[in-house]
Amino acid sequence: MQLKWKFQIYKTNRRYRKLNKCNLPFGFYNKRKEKYEWVSYLRRFDNTSGYENNTLLMDALENICKVGLTYHYTINKDKNRENYQSHSHNFDSVLSELYNYPESFCIPKEYKDNYSKQELNFIEEMQKYLLFIGLKDWKNSERFNLVVEKLEKIFSKEKIFLKDKIKIAYLDKKAQKINYSDKLIRCHNERQAKYQNYSHLIMTKEKIEDILENRQNFLIYYLPFLNNDKNYSTIKNKYLLKDEDYNILGSIEVIDNKIIKFKDFEKTIGKSMKNFSNYKKDLKKLYKDFNEDNLIIYEKIKVLEKF
Repeated sequence: MQLKWKFQIYKTNRRYRKLNKCNLPFGFYNKRKEKYEWVSYLRRFDNTSGYENNTLLMDALENICKVGLTYHYTINKDKNRENYQSHSHNFDSVLSELYNYPESFCIPKEYKDNYSKQELNFIEEMQKYLLFIGLKDWKNSERFNLVVEKLEKIFSKEKIFLKDKIKIAYLDKKAQKINYSDKLIRCHNERQAKYQNYSHLIMTKEKIEDILENRQNFLIYYLPFLNNDKNYSTIKNKYLLKDEDYNILGSIEVIDNKIIKFKDFEKTIGKSMKNFSNYKKDLKKLYKDFNEDNLIIYEKIKVLEKF
């Protein structure tokens, strides 16, 4: 084992030899692994000095600057660890746990100050979408657990012989293959296949109810660049409708769209639009140069589903 470890260090040092033992993170493309990584040479007092690589620059800088972040959360790891309290040291790792355990992932109230408001909103919106497409908490399959039980039985022996070591290697490889297969199956989601090309619209619950109950059958957008781009073309689309708490309440499809002047819209459809005067005031407040000759996108819609 000692020889194997020394050989690994030799291979690592050889791979990064052109970096001349740089002591700050250097962006390096690892051709063998086909990925970008941050590499630096760390000198330690226990004679284990060597190159360290990190996928995230944040992780590399944490080791250099001796600082770090902590994000607390709870998940249901397994039957014996329900509401298991854990933590991560970067936001990407938090999202990894959310992805693996969307049903049980929770940030306790006392730890919400670990996160920024933007991060909390991001997590909430992502979690509700993952639940919407029916993604479940990750659980090891029965066939995987059977292999693990066989491994545990071997490790429980007082003495492990050569034939046991061979069997351990075989079972370990088998467990890895099963785990790979199970995770790949989880990544083929029928509802995601259905909704992956839907855009997401966030609006008030009241406005969504008007659309879903067919009290409003259109959407309008003002995009300032439209007035400078006469060749801009609209694209027919489908939307998932989210309220301000990111709950997905329905879906719609655009059946017709066109670019028209705001004043023409106001003369016809705008008069029947609820709170149109407030909408007009908001536009003028948000865009100082806005006037009634500006172009808007008008989309006629139909309801597809209510959730």
